[in-house]
Amino acid sequence: MEKVGEITAVRGRQLEVTFCRPQDCGHCHACEGGQEPTVIRVEGEGRVGDYASVQLPGSTVFKASLLAYALPIGGLFAGMLAGRLIRPENALISAIGGVIGLAASLLAVFLTEKGRAGSDRWRPVLTKVYPRELYESKGDETHDHGTDE
Repeated sequence: MEKVGEITAVRGRQLEVTFCRPQDCGHCHACEGGQEPTVIRVEGEGRVGDYASVQLPGSTVFKASLLAYALPIGGLFAGMLAGRLIRPENALISAIGGVIGLAASLLAVFLTEKGRAGSDRWRPVLTKVYPRELYESKGDETHDHGTDE
């Protein structure tokens, strides 16, 4: 997955890239409901105001989604099932098992996060920097920052 955002800060070799909704959007009104722009940091060279193309491999996005969503839901259901197997007649034990399973899976995600954060496989990569003048002269019909390219 590749997205284009605006460089909003530069700290040494770290670029802060901000992704926001396309300017011609406005149909779903989700942003008006308080959605904040997404900000990430990548290594590279650029200037504030330039646009940066940032890539994260699709398989990495899929794996991150599994860790963030499927693992906790799986933990919840596994805990509920374990509680149901221990005392089939007591729904409270099943609920307690679900809470324990959810907590254990969230703890596992939290404890392994530092290893993922330090790994290059999970890190977004700067692929190209577009000077503001060049990028904006192409118009939004060819490049909507904040959308898949």
